[in-house]
This record gives sequence, C-alpha cells and structure tokens, in this order.
Amino acid sequence: MLSYQDFASLVSEHEAWRARCLNLIAAENALSPAVRRFLDGDLVQRYGNYAGRNLTDRRYTGNRYVQRIEVGLLEIVREVFGASEVELRAISGHVAGLAVIMATCRPGDTVLELAGIDGGHRLAEKAAESPLIDLKVLPLPFDPINYNVNAEAACQLIAERKPSLVILGASNFLFPHPVKEIAASLAASPRTVLAYDASHVLGLIACGEFQSPLPEGAHVVFGSTHKTLPGPQGGLIFSNDARLMDAISTAVYPGTVTNHHLMRSPALGVALLEMHANKGYARQIIRNAQTLGKSLSEQGLRVVAAHRGFTQSHTILLQVAEYGTGRSVAALLEEAEIMTSYASLPDALGKEGVRLGTAEVTRLGARETDMASAAEIIADVIQKRTSPTAARAAVRAWVDRLPGMAYADLLDGKSTP
Repeated sequence: MLSYQDFASLVSEHEAWRARCLNLIAAENALSPAVRRFLDGDLVQRYGNYAGRNLTDRRYTGNRYVQRIEVGLLEIVREVFGASEVELRAISGHVAGLAVIMATCRPGDTVLELAGIDGGHRLAEKAAESPLIDLKVLPLPFDPINYNVNAEAACQLIAERKPSLVILGASNFLFPHPVKEIAASLAASPRTVLAYDASHVLGLIACGEFQSPLPEGAHVVFGSTHKTLPGPQGGLIFSNDARLMDAISTAVYPGTVTNHHLMRSPALGVALLEMHANKGYARQIIRNAQTLGKSLSEQGLRVVAAHRGFTQSHTILLQVAEYGTGRSVAALLEEAEIMTSYASLPDALGKEGVRLGTAEVTRLGARETDMASAAEIIADVIQKRTSPTAARAAVRAWVDRLPGMAYADLLDGKSTP
C-alpha cells in the first residue's frame, strides 16, 4: 500500500518531469497562478446544489458567498459568449454533451455526428453503447482532403433522416465547421436541434477567433473549459433558447450532476477574465500552430490540409503511416519527452496520425520562431535522425528558453501585448 510519502514523491516526480517536457497535447493547457489559487481552498469541500437555473434556490445553507460567485460567473459567461442562457454545472465537456443528448432525444431517435475516424468525439455513439440508451447514430459526411464536414451532403442527409440532434465540433478540429449552412437547412426539419461541441476551441471563441457558433445558427454550444480555454477541468453550456436550456438544465441537475464542484466557479471566472484581457493569446495560438505545421512540412513530414494552411485552430495533424502506427510514433516522441496524442485519420490520409496542439506552449510564451525549432526536433525523432534519448537535451533546452506564464497577468494588473 502506498504511503503519504509515496504519494508526495510520485506527485513531485511527475511535476518535475512534466515541467521539462515539450507539451503539445491539444487537450491540455497551463493554468495561471490566479486560477490555481482557487482550486485549493474551502470551496473544494462544500456543496451548492440548486434546482433549475435559479441560483438562489439552494438545497444547502452556507452558500451566501457561493451564490455571489456563481452569479458573477454567469454574468461573465453571458458577456464573453453573447449568450442569454447559461448552465454552469456540468463537470466535464463530455457530461455537458450528454446533457444535451438527454434533453433533445428520445429512445430510437437519430443523431448525426462526426465519426471517430473523421476526428469526432463520438459523444452520441459512446452513449449508445450503453444498453440504457437507444439512439440511431449516423456519421456526418466528411471531406478528408479539406478536413471538414461536407456541408452539401450533410444537409441532404438531414433532409432525408430528420434527426433530433446534429452535433458539430470535433476532437481533431482544424477548421471552422459549416454552422451557417447546416442551420439554414433545418427549416425543413424544425424538430432538429443543432449543437456545437466547442470543447477544443472554446478559448479561441472567447477571444473572438475561429468562429461564432450561436450567431451562425447553432441552438446550443457546449464544451470543456480546459483546452484552448485555460481554466479548471469542467464543462459549460450556453444558448439563447430558454426552453431548450430549461430542458438541458434538468438533464444536468439532477440527471448527471448533483454536487458541481464549487471551486471550479471562481477559477473559471478568472480564466475568462484573463481571456477577455488578453485576446492576443488566441491569435498567437493559431499563428504558432500554422507555423508548426508549415515547419514540419518543410522538414519532410506529411501534415493534413497543407493546401489550406494546415489549420485555423490550435491543432495540427501529422500523417505518420510511413513511420509506424500513430500510437507507436506518439510513444517514440514521449521517449524524447515530447508529449502528443495519436489520432485515427480517414483512409484517404493513411489512417495513422499524431495530433499536436499549441495552446499550452503558447501560454508559456512560445512564438513562431520557437515552433520552427520545435518542428526540427520532432522531425529528427520521427525520421530517426536523432534517437529519443539524444533529443531530450534539445527538448529541455527548448523548454528552458520559454519565458514562462503569459497572457495571464490579472494578479499584477498588467496586460500582455
């Protein structure tokens, strides 16, 4: 049995190791000291349950300050995302998406979403694997070369199948999805709800980059709060449709969540304030990703959608079939202390992929020149010009050159250019 000292040692070793690694995992980010300070305090051990979306209807006493915190967070989310209706309690992006499914679908209904091989999170498909949930899940038509939803074919499929729910958004999310086109097609299918999974791009949206799903026609947006948005791990849902959000809130509480982890609220509020004060963060994430894609291509690696500028988000995708499986290439990079994740790609792109993201390194001050040098190290490892062990010194030198936490200066009152 592990002792207290064992746990303390393992955590310390983990932190020391990850601090010297080059982290390009697209689903991760670095929290600022201002955000982290709220994740270890009295709120971590308290309850604040409420019914519906009435922040004053609390089941437990002792919430007078919690209520003020959550009202403040609600106002910030409304301001940042231009949404009148907000649900704060989902404890992950996945739980937020499940609540949307529970609120909009009945047994036997049809849901359209991207297939896993096309970069989809497979939210409905995963839910339908449970014997309790009866859904017909169909893949949205996908254009692998341009790496996006095939809008024309998707609209035709919607007209034919009249699904209860269409989910746009992806885990491998390179380019804005055709929200306007899909929304326009729903006139012939008025029961269909158009949801947008913003998990990977929520921080870009908060800064006015990528796309604006609600104004473009999405009925509801959901996602996680800890990828391009450098907040605490958790979920968020927002909409301008009060009736829809009433149903979703019932699915969240008590359907999927009772205690919603109160320490998340002030931490998320501060993360959103940081994005509001530092909108250049999102622009730099995208510039860094585009530079990384271009530089890796120049190093001789195959990068998805090179003809489209590689990406308009934080993510790029490598086609690695000639070097092994995506899993084996990601493992090789981990030996060099470069953190990525493997990805499944469409057949036309060779199936085997590696996903890289620039949110965390940008948060730590990386710029375009840094991404070009990172690409050289990555290519040397993948193409076996350098062993992973030998590459570690270059990785550590690269990490040591980063200036440190950026776009996160609420504590000293300054603003990062």
